[in-house]
Amino acid sequence: MSVPAENLGVALQDDARLVATAAPESMAAEQYRLLLARLDRAAASRPIRTVAISSCARGEGRSLTAANLALTAARDGRETVLVECDLRRPSLAQLFDVAPRVGLAEVLEGKAELLQALVRVGSLSLLCAGATRDPAAAFRNPRLPATVDTLRSGFRLVVLDVPPALALADAGRLAACADAVVLVVRAGETPREAVRMAVDTLSERLVGIVLNGVEEPGYARYLRNEAVGI
Repeated sequence: MSVPAENLGVALQDDARLVATAAPESMAAEQYRLLLARLDRAAASRPIRTVAISSCARGEGRSLTAANLALTAARDGRETVLVECDLRRPSLAQLFDVAPRVGLAEVLEGKAELLQALVRVGSLSLLCAGATRDPAAAFRNPRLPATVDTLRSGFRLVVLDVPPALALADAGRLAACADAVVLVVRAGETPREAVRMAVDTLSERLVGIVLNGVEEPGYARYLRNEAVGI
């Protein structure tokens, strides 16, 4: 099976931190700049203001990819917001070392205003997950598309950190709110059948796949400007 024609063709090293700001001159940080450039190229054929980053399962580097992509765009001078959409296992407050506060869950449930929930981290705006007793109900709330539309109107780029596509129905609902979806796959570990199923789930807005956990010697093979076969 081949990835859609506008495949991003980006391979990421297995880095556990925010290299976009901690090590901006590193090869790992360069791959996020490449990912942003590939998204810009995809945007030449259709507007892309909201990008959902998903994966087949947990542990594939989805949240780090979303965070580093958002930081890369912000460092490029683009007004960017990173939205944590994994209400079940949030991690971005800890990753960015920000104090817990109201977040997306409270906004969707009408308990907080969007401006209350947004926090500034350097040049990046961050909307953490918040807390809710019923994540599934939160994403069924009609406030979801309206909230994403409000963010889209206020930011040049909205990056959604979306739960795994095969684990929960949340991913499909969130993908429907995005202009484009990127699937993160852990190289050498994610089963091919799982990738096929995730591609089918997200196919309507999927613009490509990012390989995560690639060893540095493999860059030359994966960074070719062509579709990657799976």
